Amino acid sequence: MSQIVAVPDADDVALLDEAHRLAEAIGDAGPASEPPTVVAVTFDGLVTPDEAAAGAPDEVLHVTSEEGTFTSGAAGIRPRSQALAELTDDARAVLLPDTADGVDLAAATARRRRGACVTDCLLRVRDGKLRAGRPAYGGRAYAEFDFEREPPVVTLNTESLGTPDQQPEGEPTQRTVEVDVDDDDRIRHVETFEVPEDDLSKARRIVAGGFGLGSPDGFDLIEDLADAFGAAIGASRPPSDEGWVPYDRQIGVTGKEIDVEVYVPCAISGDSYHMRSVNADHLIPINSDPEARVFNFADIGIVGDVYEYGPALAEAVRRARTDNESAAAEEVVE
Repeated sequence: MSQIVAVPDADDVALLDEAHRLAEAIGDAGPASEPPTVVAVTFDGLVTPDEAAAGAPDEVLHVTSEEGTFTSGAAGIRPRSQALAELTDDARAVLLPDTADGVDLAAATARRRRGACVTDCLLRVRDGKLRAGRPAYGGRAYAEFDFEREPPVVTLNTESLGTPDQQPEGEPTQRTVEVDVDDDDRIRHVETFEVPEDDLSKARRIVAGGFGLGSPDGFDLIEDLADAFGAAIGASRPPSDEGWVPYDRQIGVTGKEIDVEVYVPCAISGDSYHMRSVNADHLIPINSDPEARVFNFADIGIVGDVYEYGPALAEAVRRARTDNESAAAEEVVE
């Protein structure tokens, strides 16, 4: 029997709910079509079978290795992709969350299976066949892909899928399989850093600059403030049109749409063409014009010269982060 294989994060109900939807759609495609079973694959040391069972798959396949537990990140991609490629011969599709780790694992698994890989997509069933769709050209177009061979290995944006209306029900069977995989002995040391997201549509924090900076040199200040926040760098349309920053940094109707935790627009007036593409939990503008429209959307606004208050804000943020890290270290020692 064919399978829809999902590799969820802990309690990732949305990914498994999507797997059930695809299996049902394949079963409804025709009288000769039998719905695939939904199999959740968990790797020992990362996700427990009970955590995956929350999404009510038909089966939970817990993967172990005699070499020890699996690890996330770059050091764990090689053994996990090897195991996943070996366990998905009967799969119609392999689904992973659209995270940095999920994207890397999807690409490595698809390479081993010599199959297709599409990231940040949604899957549809048309005429009994799977088709992937994803935004293109910064969201101004939508592209769809057919697959010459199955299974495609894809990553799904679980945030856009949302939480199921009803809690999944069912008691999946659980099976443990031990695999013989090789650790990546090329990796001697792995250290994790918090780095800004290159793709503005995926970034969680953004500091952006506008034409009010006066010149391209103003983006040196934006870069320093973004570094303090651990944020990506954005811009309104005029700096992009003037060539101060690349067009992929542009936020607005003709640029990127953003959905972030923190947005700090500097010297940006806040016209509708810009703000209608901004969704932010916390919006903190810096602008010398107290009548600037951007303040209508602000949680906290700074009225003043960005060249004066930008560096002061960057220093305050760095100091606060240092104090928090010191406090956390003291708690560990205690």
